[in-house]
Amino acid sequence: MPKQTEQRSSPSHKGVLELAESDNSKPKPVFNSLPKGSVNSIFIVTTPAMGGSKLTEEEQALPLVDAAVEHGVKHIVFNSVERGGDGRSWENPTSVPHFLAKHNIEIYLRDKAEKEQGKFTWTILRPVAFLENFKPGMFCAVFTAMWASALSAETKLQLISVRDIGKFGAIALTEPAKWSKKAVGLAGDELTLDEARAKFDSVTGKKLPQAWGTFGKAMLWAIKEVGTMFQFFEDDGYHVDIEARRRDVPDLQNFAAWLKAPSNGWAN
Repeated sequence: MPKQTEQRSSPSHKGVLELAESDNSKPKPVFNSLPKGSVNSIFIVTTPAMGGSKLTEEEQALPLVDAAVEHGVKHIVFNSVERGGDGRSWENPTSVPHFLAKHNIEIYLRDKAEKEQGKFTWTILRPVAFLENFKPGMFCAVFTAMWASALSAETKLQLISVRDIGKFGAIALTEPAKWSKKAVGLAGDELTLDEARAKFDSVTGKKLPQAWGTFGKAMLWAIKEVGTMFQFFEDDGYHVDIEARRRDVPDLQNFAAWLKAPSNGWAN
């Protein structure tokens, strides 16, 4: 079973955090080990079944939401996915299975808050494709090959760093009143593949790694969910207001800034 690692404040040492491991599908024990109402907010991240989880994303998230509300948690932040704009995402579950699962969790969270009449508030973060797909290694070359195979030359793909997802998560957790009932898309850049190649060359002095086109096409065919996701990129696409998000986080990373960060493996 997937485990949920949570951070909680130590009752005897102000400001000290302790780690607590729990089973996502059976989260009550970790809450029962704490005084009721001692956890103010939680950040929920689910893992798609294609990522190795034995549970559906709903099975990971919904018991955790229920247990949190029962325990007295006041604010729940859920890491979802962007599906065509802040408004349209509510009505667009898409045909991508893990997008659909996250849509179901969003609806459950929103509707539960309405039914519970003020017991808790929520924030939904909707990131786009990860810049970490370009980390040095084979997957970078495969991701580029899939992009080249599935998307037309003029189609732009929006991208976000996991660092910045974490920053927005921290803001939503620490400013719940400001972020209550907000569902926002997260992106830091928007590029065609040719623009991504040019930016990569400009920053690193190297060519953006790319596997053979036949390999990219084979991956899109063999892993149906990935193929469906890339078809969504082409047909619908992400529609985050990047400048609005940059007003929230001024140092929001674009592709160039991400490549220059030493921790991402491409900096000289």
